[in-house]
Amino acid sequence: MFESLLEARPGPGVQVIAAVLSRDRTCTFPGCAVPAFRCDLDHVRRPSPPGPGVTQETTDVGPDELISLCRHHHVVRARHGWRPELAIDGTVRWTSPTGHRYVRERPGTVVQTSTAAQNRESPVIRS
Repeated sequence: MFESLLEARPGPGVQVIAAVLSRDRTCTFPGCAVPAFRCDLDHVRRPSPPGPGVTQETTDVGPDELISLCRHHHVVRARHGWRPELAIDGTVRWTSPTGHRYVRERPGTVVQTSTAAQNRESPVIRS
């Protein structure tokens, strides 16, 4: 019944949304456990502007280009310069504005992997 409405709107299709939500299960920001179905889908990298004759609605977006972010962390990422990297296995590596790196290995678990000043391991943070 609602599939025609979902397909008519711009943005990722139903199958892409389902794949991202299934993969992420929660917000991908370090330490956040908000369920993915309550999150925004955000581009891993800023999308390039469409070329001549191509509208934003016709550009295809795959699950390998999107991550789940709760509204709060979506704003934090946009305003404060956090940068995500999505690996093929669904792991999300985050770089903070200060250069610290975090790996989101599973929902609610974060490991700090390095800092800008020095390479040392930190304890696992569990939420």
